[in-house]
Amino acid sequence: MVWRPSSFPPAIGWRVPSENLLTIDDLDAIAFRSADETDPAPIVAELVAAVEQGRVADDEAAAHAYLLAAEITEQAGDLPAALGWAEKAATAPGEDGLSRACYAELLVKSGREGEGREVFDALRPELLQDPHAAAYVGEALESCGLATLADEWLSETARTLIEDGAFDEDAPGSDDADDFGPVDVLYAVLAERHRIREESLEVPHDELDGLFHEMDSAADAPDLDGQVLLFWPEAELAQVLARWPERADIYGKAWDEHRAGVERTLAGWSATGATHLGLLPASADALLAYASANDLNPSNPETHADYADDLADNVPATEWPPQRNAECWCASGAKYKKCCLPRSRG
Repeated sequence: MVWRPSSFPPAIGWRVPSENLLTIDDLDAIAFRSADETDPAPIVAELVAAVEQGRVADDEAAAHAYLLAAEITEQAGDLPAALGWAEKAATAPGEDGLSRACYAELLVKSGREGEGREVFDALRPELLQDPHAAAYVGEALESCGLATLADEWLSETARTLIEDGAFDEDAPGSDDADDFGPVDVLYAVLAERHRIREESLEVPHDELDGLFHEMDSAADAPDLDGQVLLFWPEAELAQVLARWPERADIYGKAWDEHRAGVERTLAGWSATGATHLGLLPASADALLAYASANDLNPSNPETHADYADDLADNVPATEWPPQRNAECWCASGAKYKKCCLPRSRG
């Protein structure tokens, strides 16, 4: 099953965990615990109970809880139960394309290909409008053995976007971070098409693969010359918060909150059209050394900001985002698409 970042929030600081109703981030935190459980059933029950007891923040969070329950249950090997939860996600008031793609995927895997294809067919128009749709439709088709169909759909979508003038200077765009222009959609379609053709189909490159490489090269300069963001690896964050607990208001009160904030900030920048984004891993000892060398107070917020500037001037940044199937930037060892990518949902 697949993940998609929803509308990215602006980069204005870290999320404050809800005290009463569970947000999507809160639900993700519950679901992440299932990786360490021999029997994930209690985690699934906790997610479902949150919806049934009215303890989720909104309709979107309710659909997300059912989707998480479906993913966990599928990973545990119970396909019929997973299909049931996916159906609830796909029919909930807050459902979106991701929920329906996962439902279609599980229908096909359950031997109900005709029904699954009907759901996929209804999703197909979204490929022309939403850059996220390429990933959740493409991966769902690929996962249930329909990679060739995914290639066909993505190829036709790309050609339609080109014929409709995606590269025209007067092509519609938007200053709203939640909206996307035709070029954004085309790039996402070409990227997912290229991935499926390389990883699943192993077919020779064609002219659309060449166009993807041209667009990718234009977006990814050899040196990061855009915005970079400081982050504290897990052990370093623990030292920083132990020394300066007041910094929790900026960095987050715990590692999961910190890396979720980093991911959402970078996603927010990206959604506004920023490119060449990067990450700068910080060190508590290096901060102390910088403060000492410059006769600064290490507890002063301005010293932390000056240290970040110094890092940006002297340390190569790590490019963000990683490939979806690459190891996550936070060094958890998990794939990015299963680790910090979902944390960009706010």
